[in-house]
Amino acid sequence: MRSIGTSPAAPGRCVAGRVAGHVAAIALRDVTLRSSDAARIRCLRHGVRDVHAWARGIPTDAARPAAAVRFRYRLAEPGFRLADGTVLLAVAAAWFEADGSAWCLACLGANVLGRRDPCA
Repeated sequence: MRSIGTSPAAPGRCVAGRVAGHVAAIALRDVTLRSSDAARIRCLRHGVRDVHAWARGIPTDAARPAAAVRFRYRLAEPGFRLADGTVLLAVAAAWFEADGSAWCLACLGANVLGRRDPCA
């Protein structure tokens, strides 16, 4: 399940880490991907999972296009990554599916650190 935050000014938007509900799948646009490396290392050291990586963006109803590529977050290495090892900090859009997979609009091999639209 994915958590959804909310605020009175922008219903359905994530704000200040407050959980307003859970969904099995969600699509976001203008996505920022964040993680805490200190918390990741703590999870590895203690063998206890916690929430230390998240995506922040604007919910959208857009269907996942065929051009979307899979990305992952793993405790073994810091950051969200494409299959070729490229670290992602921001993507134009991301789809988090009910089966646990995550997809984004990014080009394999692209240097997308700090860029909003890596394929432009």
